[in-house]
Amino acid sequence: MRRLVWLCAALALAGCAKEETQGQADNRPRVKVCALTGGLTFEDFATVQGSVRTKFTAAVASRLPGTVDEVLADEGDVVKAGQPLFQVDRVNLENQVAIAKDDQAVAAAARAEAVAAQAEAEAAHAKALTDAARYRRLYEESRSVTKDAWERAELQLRSAAATLARAKAAVATADAKILQADTALRIAEKNLADSRGLAPFDGIVTQKLRDRGDFVDAGTAIFALDDPRVREVCVTLTADRYADVAVGKTEIVTSFGQTLPVTYKSPTVDPATRTFEIRAVMRPDPAVAPGMLCGARIVFARRTGFGLPAGAVAPRGGREVAFAVDAEGTVGAIEAKRGATAGGMVEILNPEAFEGAQVVAEGMLLLNLGDRVKAVR
Repeated sequence: MRRLVWLCAALALAGCAKEETQGQADNRPRVKVCALTGGLTFEDFATVQGSVRTKFTAAVASRLPGTVDEVLADEGDVVKAGQPLFQVDRVNLENQVAIAKDDQAVAAAARAEAVAAQAEAEAAHAKALTDAARYRRLYEESRSVTKDAWERAELQLRSAAATLARAKAAVATADAKILQADTALRIAEKNLADSRGLAPFDGIVTQKLRDRGDFVDAGTAIFALDDPRVREVCVTLTADRYADVAVGKTEIVTSFGQTLPVTYKSPTVDPATRTFEIRAVMRPDPAVAPGMLCGARIVFARRTGFGLPAGAVAPRGGREVAFAVDAEGTVGAIEAKRGATAGGMVEILNPEAFEGAQVVAEGMLLLNLGDRVKAVR
């Protein structure tokens, strides 16, 4: 009986020792591990704020000083290219056209008079030429006329030639005055045409800045016009990203759901702000109006690669590392060459170093090299 009691006690002590040993094994820290994941898409991007605006906008201004006679459109009106929008100082400019036409008629009449005078001078010159030749022959051959008569005939010829030259000069002057009158008429007609402001393109009048009766100088804007059919997303980036933007390749992912290729990149960097502008033409969207703010993600590059959870990579000893658990449960470090991030994953540029490794996915900041842990997935 006494032997049976000792046997039972020995078995009980053995069982307690076994349970204690198992309990010590289970007390190792449990860490979640993972393997390197391939086929992930990573992006090099920047997040910015931009705005939406119309691609084509214009301030329709008066080209001439004067009083606004007519206002032919109002805010919100849809206008077509070439449609009249306003008229400035019409009566005065029409009178200038009429005066220019009268000057043109006067110049034409003066030319006709000069042409007639030239014809008269040509006839007189022809008669003087004949007389001079006849008197010369009579004097040289038969001395039937005096030398004085011959000399007077020569003088008459020279006088007729001078008169003919003046008549031709008068015709040339009349021709120049006709050209001058024609030019003055074209200028007057151009001023009259410029006095009527026309829509430069199809669009909507967004602002009326002057009204009938207002006096305006040349260059004073009277209407603001936008073409709502073509809109752009406009954002600015810092100068260090200038070389990363390529027109037609770099994408702008907008907060209203459109992914757009860059259609414009500023050729210069603003020296004051050290920024430059990029734009992208957006697709029609009735929910988006010019002037609205737009969040944007500028995607400079997109590639497929290997990754680990972002919490698995951290600086240790002046370098980026990930902790891995070997087959015996010992924690070791693997240097990680970090790339881009995407969706909580960080790109690993040296995936060959992680082949077959069980990487600590969470809680690496609580571990030290050489710790013994229990890996769980």
